[in-house]
Amino acid sequence: MTSSACSSRSLNNPKIAFQGQMPIQSQRNRRQYLREPASFLVNCQQADLTKVGGKALNWSPVGIAIKTNCPIRAGEQLTVEFVEPKTLSVHTVKGQVIWRQFHGDSAVQAEALFTAGIKFLNLQESSVAILHKYVRGVVE
Repeated sequence: MTSSACSSRSLNNPKIAFQGQMPIQSQRNRRQYLREPASFLVNCQQADLTKVGGKALNWSPVGIAIKTNCPIRAGEQLTVEFVEPKTLSVHTVKGQVIWRQFHGDSAVQAEALFTAGIKFLNLQESSVAILHKYVRGVVE
């Protein structure tokens, strides 16, 4: 078998294709909780008490991705508040910005300058379980 045949075979089979040391298939499934698409308003408060408004892009029981026009920094801790749309329950949690992207020059995210991933901090297992039910749409 030639090296080019081996390469194309690897790209077509996710069990064989590798990116770095981790199989691509494993990278897709590395999250404990799946993210679900979301579209609801999110309010964040920065350490200096600045209010940051945004809109949820997706969420899971352990974090949320938002889009916003307000500058936030990776590593920054925020208080995140949102109303879960199916039950109208208000959630207020501490979070940390894990990643942030600037879209000022991009037409793709024209309605927002930033997208950011926020990991929820200090959640008790009972809160994670409740949010997991909300995200999955299984509300008792």
